Amino acid sequence: MTQTEIEHIWNYYLSLENDLSNTSRYLEPSGQENVHSFEFSKLIILSCTEIEAVLKTICKEKSGKDCGNIGEYKGEVLAHFPKIVNATVYVSRWWQEIHPFEGWDSGKLDWWEAYVAIKHNRDSNFTSATYKNAVYSLSALYVLILYLAKVFDTYVSDARGTYIVSDYSSKYLVCAPNKQLPDFDIGGATSASGNMENTNKLFHQKEEPKNSHDGDIWLEG
Repeated sequence: MTQTEIEHIWNYYLSLENDLSNTSRYLEPSGQENVHSFEFSKLIILSCTEIEAVLKTICKEKSGKDCGNIGEYKGEVLAHFPKIVNATVYVSRWWQEIHPFEGWDSGKLDWWEAYVAIKHNRDSNFTSATYKNAVYSLSALYVLILYLAKVFDTYVSDARGTYIVSDYSSKYLVCAPNKQLPDFDIGGATSASGNMENTNKLFHQKEEPKNSHDGDIWLEG
């Protein structure tokens, strides 16, 4: 998978995040996270459908297997990335720090079970289409896209949203993220809601390019 293809997935994520952000015009999340609506149902379905595609791609790249259900995805992902259960994001409008894959190593994911229930019978399971499940679904997609980029040894040029944020991404290519994804962390930790460490340069100089001038800033890809 190319960087351009991953950028397309990220841009799709941003469109979903914008839809979630727009719900704040008529819902104050704090204290109402279990409110359900058609909009949240849509966001859960769209987010989790994309999650399935991303999980399938990760599994294929890491193991060569064509996985096709959540049980198979779980087995492969946790075998290669067991610390994904610790991945943390901050939901700015909700004022909550959450772990979308928490408990996956010991059981099922509530937001995924909600997705399955809504997908198969929305009328009977409409109460599962909550703000909370929509946020967790979208947060899981956010984390998986960053993992996807790592798997293919590439990056998302501006992997920073406004509604769901983390220290795992850097707005500027010249700077390293403030914190690595759990399975890629070589030490050090910060809170997803802030308390960021000083960033380090992602690229270093080996040889000055031709036709450069004093004061020029250049990057090596």
